Amino acid sequence: MANWVEKPKKEPEPEPPFRLSPRDSNDPSYTNLTLPYRVICRQRYRRAGRLQRAQFINEIKEHELLQARALGGVRIHREFCNAILAMPNLNDLIKLTINENIRLEEILNTKY
Repeated sequence: MANWVEKPKKEPEPEPPFRLSPRDSNDPSYTNLTLPYRVICRQRYRRAGRLQRAQFINEIKEHELLQARALGGVRIHREFCNAILAMPNLNDLIKLTINENIRLEEILNTKY
């Protein structure tokens, strides 16, 4: 006698809750997508901020070039741009004494 082992029958796979027809695609269409108004406002706000920042930096560059002395242009750049382009590192800040600060102002205000 042969040992016949019956193979268990596979249960059919459950059908998905929806069926794709040949006219459907796997990728959704975004043509009818509408963004929430808060997202649109945030995009406008960030774009306006970038434009204003770029305009400010361009105007500062023009003011630097209009200075009679190079030191004046450097001073304007240090005064306005460094903190805007990148936050200063606290370890990089130079702390002057009162006498050093007075001497520096005297040097910068001297007309040659």
